[in-house]
Amino acid sequence: MAPLPGDGNRRWESLTPGAWKILDALGLGTALAQSHCLLSHAASVSWGDREVNRDGHAEVTFLIDRARFDACLMDAARRRGVRLLTPAVASRPQKIGDAWLLPVTTDQTTVSLCAAHVIDASGRKALTGSRRHRLSPATLALCARWRGPPAPPGVTRIEATAESWCWSASLADGAHYAAVFVDPRSLRAARDEPATAFLAAVGRSSPRWDGTLASPVTACDASASRIARAPGLEDTIAAGEAALSLDPLSSQGIQRALVDGQQSAIVVNTLIVHPERRRIAVAFHAERQAEASRRDSAMCHGLYREQATTYQSPFWSRYCGQDTPVEHQLRSPVPLDNLLPETRLRLSPRARLEDTAVIDGDLIALAPALVHPELDRPVAFLAGRSIGSLLARAFSGASAASLFDGWRADSLPEGTALELLRWFWQRGLLVDSSATDAS
Repeated sequence: MAPLPGDGNRRWESLTPGAWKILDALGLGTALAQSHCLLSHAASVSWGDREVNRDGHAEVTFLIDRARFDACLMDAARRRGVRLLTPAVASRPQKIGDAWLLPVTTDQTTVSLCAAHVIDASGRKALTGSRRHRLSPATLALCARWRGPPAPPGVTRIEATAESWCWSASLADGAHYAAVFVDPRSLRAARDEPATAFLAAVGRSSPRWDGTLASPVTACDASASRIARAPGLEDTIAAGEAALSLDPLSSQGIQRALVDGQQSAIVVNTLIVHPERRRIAVAFHAERQAEASRRDSAMCHGLYREQATTYQSPFWSRYCGQDTPVEHQLRSPVPLDNLLPETRLRLSPRARLEDTAVIDGDLIALAPALVHPELDRPVAFLAGRSIGSLLARAFSGASAASLFDGWRADSLPEGTALELLRWFWQRGLLVDSSATDAS
């Protein structure tokens, strides 16, 4: 289903290289490249005491018009046999026996859909959601087009000011699109309209933002948040921003939504094919979302706190008042000097193999995974091989050369086998079996 079209401004966003790779793997790269995407070839960042300018990205980055991007995705789904009701608005589903009843209103009628499973990808409004838990200070995005100094199409800029931060992009028609992120309490206190607050924010930034508005200013919640399922709807699967909204500073929202959508589909497929795996499938989905939240929070809070040392203002001090998210810190790599061909290896006493829920094709299944304090999550596969098969010889105290040769015999390229050996050694996962203090 697709929502009824709105009257707001067209929204432009960055599409990260990772998101593009996912779309390309799904066979959508060519179609999306033809849907008015704009190649982003240069970027500048003014943050903390740093001024970074990059011309010519190493990887392809695109600017996308979200309305056209979403339409392209819906068209691709339609061509692959997905039934779309659009424009349409869905009401909250109801559980009737073992099925879900979902009322849907189109421009002509209201119908009730019956489904065994429901994936809620309705965005921040979260059709099946209830309590929203904010993961960051309240943040409001003010967005508009404006006419300013000319710039080549596809140039993006991130800039922090005393009471906000801004993202902008130069478009093909000569206009610019900007999103300014502010504390909504400051607007309420000053009783400012969105346009007034937008102009005040860009006015405090560098001359690159000089210009005049070319569209109305729209406002939307941009706070990082997690949404719990409403009572009675715990058995639905929430994907994308219906479950988790990332901080806009990470620029990972679209990529995370694509990953979450794929994982949600695999979870539901598992529930259909192997209903006895419900517990592990649901747990897998919840942990992947929690993992994404932890990683995003740790990265963004580090950047915000860096900026707070430059601008000691109420806007930035909000982040200093929060508990610092725990970010996984690797210890210094174990030197390679002592890893010799004849070194006999064993699994570190701090490491263990335990069954963990993983993606196996298009299903969720249990597989042995390596757990160790130096890993931020259990690892079940490396280089397309199961962790159990890679480490089988290590349990018998094989030498480094023997382990390497065994991987080569298993059709691993020489460079990959060598990289794996170093990876296990430098993280302290495989240790010298003769060392008494190996950890």
